[in-house]
Amino acid sequence: MLTKSDYITYLDSPLHLWGLKNNQYERKLSDFDKHLIKQGYEVETLAREYVKKYISKECEFQKIYQTDDLFARADIVVGEDIYEVKSETKISNEDKSDIVFQYYLAKTLGKVDHIYLLHLNKDYILGKKLHLQELFVVEDMTSFAKDKWNYTEATVAEALLVANRETPQGLSSCYNPHTCPSKSLCFPDALPEYSIYDISRISKKNLDALREMGIVDMRNIPTEFNIAQKQKLQIEATKKDTILIDAQKIQKELETLEYPIYFLDYETYSWAVPQFEGHKPYENVVFQFSLHVLKKNNGNLAHYEYISITKKDPIPDILATLKDVIGDSGNILVWNKTFEKGCNSGMARIYPEHEQFLLNMNRRIYDLGDIFKYQMYVDPKFKGSWSIKNVLPILAPDLSYHDMEIGKGDEAMVTWYRLAYDRQSQQDTQVTKKNLLKYCELDTYAMYRIYDYLVSKVF
Repeated sequence: MLTKSDYITYLDSPLHLWGLKNNQYERKLSDFDKHLIKQGYEVETLAREYVKKYISKECEFQKIYQTDDLFARADIVVGEDIYEVKSETKISNEDKSDIVFQYYLAKTLGKVDHIYLLHLNKDYILGKKLHLQELFVVEDMTSFAKDKWNYTEATVAEALLVANRETPQGLSSCYNPHTCPSKSLCFPDALPEYSIYDISRISKKNLDALREMGIVDMRNIPTEFNIAQKQKLQIEATKKDTILIDAQKIQKELETLEYPIYFLDYETYSWAVPQFEGHKPYENVVFQFSLHVLKKNNGNLAHYEYISITKKDPIPDILATLKDVIGDSGNILVWNKTFEKGCNSGMARIYPEHEQFLLNMNRRIYDLGDIFKYQMYVDPKFKGSWSIKNVLPILAPDLSYHDMEIGKGDEAMVTWYRLAYDRQSQQDTQVTKKNLLKYCELDTYAMYRIYDYLVSKVF
């Protein structure tokens, strides 16, 4: 029996499907995964209300479509029309795969006219109350599913063959050993310290070419191999086991920075369905910040922090506190400016009385991560990643996110929700709050330490 989720697993990797059907597939749900599933259920409940109110009261939920070897449940069915519900604001490739399988099966049974995708409207802004008609977008996916009919028919047949095979021999593996749920199948042999899978943003086409050449170790890639210049630099540094530093470029970048220098990091929570007036679906709601301040070169480092655990919109308290500790001049250093600038722009839209302050902040933001993203500093030990969690322990070995109670942003998000919305003892509340503050503080102190390291290297 092949289900919709089986089909999507096959598209991810034939070996994964075989592993799933033969008890060699292990994917544990993190607390963040469970959080997303919970939000998905909440969206589906509202979608049912939407369909009953604006499309038809005569509808079925979780209707089963089944043949001898295919099985699927449709989220909502009205007559011969299927409505698949997704909690995203845009259609993903996985959503499309879900749709074409559902349509293929229902059409094979002669039980579908149209298939629609019902998802959240990215432009919806919550007013005084929730308006379902504006919250959702309905997209007719029938033509798309029809156009994909031959492809779907072929891949479904292939997936059924894989699901019923006795051995996995000859099946293609996935491309990501770090997240693979069937490592014993996809990567049965130990990978070298610097494998081809560590190359930054390498394409599947290039990975396939290297696999066909029998190359797994990055250091064995021929010089003439056709690959992007950015990837060539990483490979060169790895082969030579050396750090590549463009000191002149880094110096030029750092010379543009004006004191005082602020090292800023936000922690946010996002609801699929907005909870506060003026907010959009998946709005990043800032509930915490950490700020380290360097007033002058070789000066003292000051630290400020704040976390809101109120059930109301935390943004007003965040902004009031931030205004007290961040001046109107001097550069603000972040890691991945798209995130912090996006948060500031969102808060300026929701609270226009703070717009001037927030847009001024955005004009002063400098992304310290760009030095690594744009390969002004390349260390083989980064393994192609410019994540601060990878860079920090290489440049400042005394610091690391490992062994922290909270070590990732998604963990901070889920932990804050429990802190603000679930009942905890006073002692547990204090411990949880301390762990959240410690995590956010490390983010900004890490930036300071990396900045200080770079300054020492180029000046």
